[in-house]
Amino acid sequence: MTKLACFLFSTMVSFSFAQPIEQGPTLKPTPSEILYRIGDRTKPLVLECATEKGESNVQFSWNKNGKPLQMNPNVIQQENEGTLVFLQPTTDDSGDYQCFGKSVAGVASTRTISVKPTYINAPEVKTVTHKPIEGRPFKLECTIPDSYPKPEIKWMYQFKTDPSISHSVLDKRITQSPDGTLWFSSVTKEDTHENFKYVCLAKTPASDDDIVLAEHIIEDVVPDNSPRDAELEEQYVTGDIVAKKGDVTMIYCIYGGTPLTPPDWYKDGKNMNGEPKDRVTRYNRSAGKRLLIRDTWLEDEGDYTCIVDNEIGQPKKHNMHLTVISAPEFVKKPEPIMVQKAGRDITMPCEVAGVPNAKVSWTFNAQPLQQNDRILFKQNENIGNMTVADLIIKNVNVNDRGYYGCKGANDNGSVYAETLLNVS
Repeated sequence: MTKLACFLFSTMVSFSFAQPIEQGPTLKPTPSEILYRIGDRTKPLVLECATEKGESNVQFSWNKNGKPLQMNPNVIQQENEGTLVFLQPTTDDSGDYQCFGKSVAGVASTRTISVKPTYINAPEVKTVTHKPIEGRPFKLECTIPDSYPKPEIKWMYQFKTDPSISHSVLDKRITQSPDGTLWFSSVTKEDTHENFKYVCLAKTPASDDDIVLAEHIIEDVVPDNSPRDAELEEQYVTGDIVAKKGDVTMIYCIYGGTPLTPPDWYKDGKNMNGEPKDRVTRYNRSAGKRLLIRDTWLEDEGDYTCIVDNEIGQPKKHNMHLTVISAPEFVKKPEPIMVQKAGRDITMPCEVAGVPNAKVSWTFNAQPLQQNDRILFKQNENIGNMTVADLIIKNVNVNDRGYYGCKGANDNGSVYAETLLNVS
């Protein structure tokens, strides 16, 4: 054989071995929770399930609460994918859903999707009028009704006959607490008006419009004829609380009295007042009456103290403890597609951080994976807040081809990642 022929032959052999194997479809990621409105035909409930590249010859199916989903005329499945559309969702449509895509590569699966109806039991609202004592601490109440999820509450100062004429009421003297109450450190004549009202509004996914929860009118103030008490009055303070990593956290220390003075904040004895642009700061349009943590870290856990001193009455001090938890999140996860030659070993990484520590489990083609002499995993080996559960498959063979899913879960949530193993 000539050198040229040898070269061509070797090139052809190398080329034939280098041919990519058929990868197989992978499913698009899905959210952990989907909300819907009961009976709203204008906003159907959509549960998406489709492959990343829109491959054909994939057989889709769904489980609801761990059992095969029973279809009905109110539910349609989109052509060439597993996406479900509930035309007029009802209470019975709530539950935990999971989608499966069966192909020659195996059975792919999504994470479990919690499907819940959103609602708010709006109250009957009657306008309440007030004539508080001038210069004294005062409050306007707003009860948050039964609802899911908890609505975002805001107060507006509105013209009685035209709600479009309005503006925010919060300032150095007026602070809103998490329970919806509007607190005045001292009420003055400028807070009164016969043609304007204080309106408490709820913003919720259960409605396109804000929901009115309470209306108040401060008609006038009456003179304070009693001897002035210079003592600061506790209005609202945060107790021991639990916050989730990554969320915005606010700690409140609202005291009434005159003159107004901002609280000083401490964590484990260290001053935490901060600057306006700091991650942790008292400078957030509340005259220091709330400590803002813009992005909560695990390191924020600790003992907090607020001290209020207007240099007239006795200083006030309040202590609280912040506990920080976290939903699971991946530190390392397997790639969507992995390839290994037959006879070799492979390791699929799965490291999950969480507080408390996450419990990690593996599936193969949507079924629980059991370890044996060849299949091993570091099941829930905890290192600090991290759980290491790498999957090791020894002496890979063609029967190992398929979809491997890694799930990490604790009481605060879950994460799921799936990889397709191809064996060459």
